[in-house]
Amino acid sequence: MTGRPTPGAARWMAALAVIASIATAGCGAAAGLKHSADSGPPPGPLSPVSDYLAAVRVAHHDHLTVWIETDLVRRWEAGPAAFRAGVRRAAFLASQPGVAGIKVADELGYNDGMDSPAKIRRFLSVTAHALRAAAPHTRILVDMVVPQLGCLPGQRPAMPGAAACMSRAEASYPQLALPKIDAYLRMHAIDVLDLSSGLLSPGTYSSWGTSIDAAQAAAWREAARRGWPRLVLLQSRKALAHPGSYRSTPAQTQADLHTFVDIPLASGAHAVDVWTWHQQYDGAMYSLMNPGMQPNTLWAGLVQRRRAHDVLFTHMSPHSLESGLRPDLAKIATVFTAVFLPAGTG
Repeated sequence: MTGRPTPGAARWMAALAVIASIATAGCGAAAGLKHSADSGPPPGPLSPVSDYLAAVRVAHHDHLTVWIETDLVRRWEAGPAAFRAGVRRAAFLASQPGVAGIKVADELGYNDGMDSPAKIRRFLSVTAHALRAAAPHTRILVDMVVPQLGCLPGQRPAMPGAAACMSRAEASYPQLALPKIDAYLRMHAIDVLDLSSGLLSPGTYSSWGTSIDAAQAAAWREAARRGWPRLVLLQSRKALAHPGSYRSTPAQTQADLHTFVDIPLASGAHAVDVWTWHQQYDGAMYSLMNPGMQPNTLWAGLVQRRRAHDVLFTHMSPHSLESGLRPDLAKIATVFTAVFLPAGTG
């Protein structure tokens, strides 16, 4: 068929041209950036899209807001072709009804090979340009661990242990120092930040004469003081899934939920991202319910918070299900308002 492309096709062709030019100029491999040993093998071909598309449609039917989840860091470092393929897939899934945006990086800058501010800034810039061309009405989300937030920032005078913690965190992760996070957010390359406050063990805070709850509150006060909520929509994130049957006591469960759900929400977080519905990790299957989708004290605590109108997200893959796509998503929708679904980009 010949002739002039439709306006929609013309926009899509123009977007692909922008993606190609940006990716060729800016991908890590093209720029000669060193790959980290932590970044893993390069991504392979895209998985068939049908299962991911079905998951998006079922989630939307269940009134779940959908976020498409893809690791564009690995594809950016693998080169322009890999990056373009990842952007195209994410943009296609993001065009479906019910999709709010695209998560482009998992724990950006934290043991992923993005070990300098320059690399992170370049990745954010390239990715924002590419996705805003391919999916102009889609929000961009990144999640980050910020180790210095767990060191009681802003406390005057600083506790000796907290001061040493700040120095160690900056020495280990200079690309994630608080002023660097300020600069990344001021780029306006992302719309949503899922924030892990890098909390230490309760015993560590006890030895400093304080508590993990006080440290969490201090972390979110510091984020507000630095103006992050004016730059992005801030959400909290925490892995609460467990291998096998859930074994924490009711008291410990409530303490964990208070620290990692209640305090961030009371401190200005828009939502809490709770990892994960059902996923193989480190040789074990992690989930939020007990095997067979049986409830436990953690699930009961999450149900209670949903009834109190807390906004909770989780993660799910159509290839790691407890019962089946429809029953799993239906159960997720009883507690969560949004779900991260993979894009099949490896």
